[in-house]
Amino acid sequence: MSVLQLVRHANRYREMLSILVKFGFREFFEDAKLDLLLEKGHRLFSRKSEPAHAGDSRPTRLRMALEELGPTFIKFGQILSTRPDILPPEYIVELQKLQDDVPSVPWPKIKAQLEEDFGDLEAIFSSIDEEPMAAASMAQAHRAVLRDGNQSIVLKILRPGIDRIVNADVEILEAVASWLARHSRELPFDPVGVVEEFAEAIEHELDLAHEGRNTDLFRSNLEEGEQAWFPKVYWSVTRKRVLGLEEITGVQLSKWKSAGLSEDQRQSLVRNGAYTVLRQVLDIGFFHADPHPGNLFLMDDGRLCFIDCGMAGRVDPETVTDLANLIHGVATSDIDKFYSAFIALGQVEEEGIDRRALRRDLQGFLDQFTGRSFEQIDMTAMLRTFTDGLRKHHLRCPADIVLMIKALTTIEGVAEDLDPSFDLMLFARPHVERLIKQQYSWKVIKGRLKRNAGNWLTLADRLPRGLTTVLERVSGNRFKIGLDMPEMERMERTIFHASRQLSYSVLVAAMILASSVLVLASSGEKTSTLGWIGFIGFLFSFSLASLIVIENLWAKVRNRH
Repeated sequence: MSVLQLVRHANRYREMLSILVKFGFREFFEDAKLDLLLEKGHRLFSRKSEPAHAGDSRPTRLRMALEELGPTFIKFGQILSTRPDILPPEYIVELQKLQDDVPSVPWPKIKAQLEEDFGDLEAIFSSIDEEPMAAASMAQAHRAVLRDGNQSIVLKILRPGIDRIVNADVEILEAVASWLARHSRELPFDPVGVVEEFAEAIEHELDLAHEGRNTDLFRSNLEEGEQAWFPKVYWSVTRKRVLGLEEITGVQLSKWKSAGLSEDQRQSLVRNGAYTVLRQVLDIGFFHADPHPGNLFLMDDGRLCFIDCGMAGRVDPETVTDLANLIHGVATSDIDKFYSAFIALGQVEEEGIDRRALRRDLQGFLDQFTGRSFEQIDMTAMLRTFTDGLRKHHLRCPADIVLMIKALTTIEGVAEDLDPSFDLMLFARPHVERLIKQQYSWKVIKGRLKRNAGNWLTLADRLPRGLTTVLERVSGNRFKIGLDMPEMERMERTIFHASRQLSYSVLVAAMILASSVLVLASSGEKTSTLGWIGFIGFLFSFSLASLIVIENLWAKVRNRH
């Protein structure tokens, strides 16, 4: 953290330390030396006190601390709850409970911000309800009526000043992440990378026009007759801090029990939701990443509406194929296909892992499903094993793969709640098998050839010229091969250092031996030139030996850093 940042955020930093120490996270900060960032941090950590809610589990205390820290950290916790490749399951479950229901901002402040964005509100709106429909940590929603067309809409409005609060907290998180990366080398994840992903995600949260673009894209991808819906975006009243949306009326799925939905309605909802999410993930490659019950509505006409489209993910066709191979590898107990898909999905460099240990772990997982039919496989358990394997072997999963896993497991959780008899794997089977077959279809092969045709033509054009150059250099004895081998260079340095030390040691031993001979030769004389030369030889040998020892110690210290 720069001096300027340290001064600017000093009070907030002290507040963060106080809250986290209050909930019993003293040891973590002392181990990471975070208490040294501020003088008061050291005094704060020196006080011994019983943490609040000491009887609660560590994940529970972390969740409560994040809620007390405010909107930035609530969002940070919610994003961490989508990262089972980083956090153990007990933390994931607890962070999914994070609540961001907060008191609403008074209407005069909201009105002042709207006037900054739109000017004269009466020229655009017939009315705006001063009482919000809902209020969260980042934004709140107000019902409004457009003067043009007398259309009833919902205005999602960022809380005034929330961008300044979030940006300051993100700066602190970035500084803390850099500090952790330097002082805590045994962390099972990259703190700088995690905060960078969060900073990008929170930047989208602060731009409601981004959510509007996502919503429009989801609407444009709907099939004719598909029993799903996304709200219409009113761009005339959409800005960075305001989003105008079609008002959706119906039953929120988080309240389906009190709404008394019939079994047929629930089964239809589950099939529609699963079909939409699977189609987005496996066919389109652009998907709603947070389809939890609070973001799903049963509309009056029976369609399932998805709201809150700010969190979305993208996957390319190769990634979708890898996911299909992962699922198919489990279903067929094919360790080679499962291992290859695992490596591809996690973007793992095989040189940096223990391949034998990883393959053994994956085989152990497959053994649980040997002899089972496709529909007997639990998709959530399978995807959880994927993220557990990444975490165990200290591998980092790409963010969009994590969002894809979250979308699939979330919709499976919704299905289990509404219709326990629904089997997502059985429902997904036609999609997966179609993807597997498509890999070898003439249409896909032709598409690959067409995409790579330009590269092949370029290679064919450059190949003769390149071969001519190589042959000319070979015939003229000017052909050289350069290899970049860091380990070989390190071995070369080690051998050079050892041979030099050996030479010095032999030299010192020879000087000591020669000095000893000179001293012995002059032992009968009181003042002898030979004796003085021998004494000086002893001193020089001792000095040279001391320098060799110091150089070795310094080399060890330097290698550690």
